[in-house]
Amino acid sequence: MSKSENTKLELLNAIERILSGNTIRIDAKRGLSIIAVEEEANLGNGSAYYYKDVIKKIKLLKSKTITKKQALQNSDVTKLREKLANEKRIKAKYRNEITSLKEQMSLMAATHNALALSNHQFLKKINDLEAELNLIKSRNI
Repeated sequence: MSKSENTKLELLNAIERILSGNTIRIDAKRGLSIIAVEEEANLGNGSAYYYKDVIKKIKLLKSKTITKKQALQNSDVTKLREKLANEKRIKAKYRNEITSLKEQMSLMAATHNALALSNHQFLKKINDLEAELNLIKSRNI
């Protein structure tokens, strides 16, 4: 194998190690990039640019990982939107329930006031009748 083929093979192996997380020279948490591949392959800066197919592969793999991240973010956004819609639905339900309970409370207050007025009138009538009865009893004695 020529030196060029060995270098290309080192770059491809470095890509695989970075993707699998089994890196030798760089941090395993580091993302896929041309510089990361060059450092993992123990090559100088810019040496990967001599291999156009390797650069295309790195860019393609990088765009796929970005798409996966976007899909995860979109699913998170979708979940949050569903949660927000559910919260709005619950809020509207409770708002309607509060309105209904306020109407019931005002009807009960009106009924209470009417009954209290009737009670007061009947008590006054009872007191008047008792006073009249006492007056009649005192005249008859």
